[in-house]
Amino acid sequence: MKTKRHPLALVTGGAGFIGSHVVDALIERGWRVTVIDNLSSGKRRNVHPAAAFLKMDVGNPNASKWIIRNKPDAVLHFAAQINVRRSVADPVGDAETNIRATLKLLDAASKAKVKRFIFAGSGGALCGDENPIPMKEHQVSEPMSPYAISKRTIEFYGEFYQREYGLPFVSLRFANVYGPRQNAKGEAGVISIFISRMLANEPVTINGTGRATRDYVFVADVVGAIVRVLELKGFVGIYHVGTGKETSVNDVFKRTAKLLEYKKKPRHGPADTSAPMRSALDASLLTKLAGWKPKVGLQDGLKRTVLYYQTMDRATKKICLYPFRRDSKKVC
Repeated sequence: MKTKRHPLALVTGGAGFIGSHVVDALIERGWRVTVIDNLSSGKRRNVHPAAAFLKMDVGNPNASKWIIRNKPDAVLHFAAQINVRRSVADPVGDAETNIRATLKLLDAASKAKVKRFIFAGSGGALCGDENPIPMKEHQVSEPMSPYAISKRTIEFYGEFYQREYGLPFVSLRFANVYGPRQNAKGEAGVISIFISRMLANEPVTINGTGRATRDYVFVADVVGAIVRVLELKGFVGIYHVGTGKETSVNDVFKRTAKLLEYKKKPRHGPADTSAPMRSALDASLLTKLAGWKPKVGLQDGLKRTVLYYQTMDRATKKICLYPFRRDSKKVC
């Protein structure tokens, strides 16, 4: 009697914020998972103990060789250069990681007959102030940064590989994702930056007036969308993953400060000219075709995220490693 073969997934950036949560969800559902991450921003402790781990840059030829040799059922690509300002300062470096390395993975996945290639797109980076809010998938603005250019470029390449070589390609354009494990030391997570500085009772800086709006979607909802897409056979295309609701940076500051009883007033720095003033995504297409809807509201998500950072062990100064896993020894 043949034993059932569990599907195999490769998760790039699986030691990072979104990727590590996706790895948890896949393993919980019986997948075999291999993680590739160079640990430039991700943490080894984030990787589920049941996952195989390869410390490697996605641009390393061995990453593509692994795909061709192991023929995974799915490739979920979260590894990226995510700093918009860095992309403006170094467009060539951004393209090396976000375009050239990703193209190699697409080509390898095509040769290996991978059943699903899921790309972490960006809806917020492709929003523009000239478009109606919330923005639908076809209402793409001219990219305002090399980072946004790279995200849109990979969608073009993905559609090419799907059309010419039959690679099932999905781009999930995320809104502003937040939640546990987000790196507070980068540009990518204003909520995690606010929380970490407030917990340390340090000054908080808001870029510009703080009236800029974003669509904040909780990481568990994003993982739910990814898992749902994996479960549906023949599902391809470009889809928004967001709440459709705008929240200003000032409002996020006030909510977070209230939760943490933070009393300092924010400082204001220069505005980010490489980003739109308003951003929110219409995810009704994903709701219609995949049955996905966000479940966690902003206030609840902020409470969960604050709780995660407050679980810092006072003796060891280490955050609980796996606060949302069934194998956790400590409830965080």
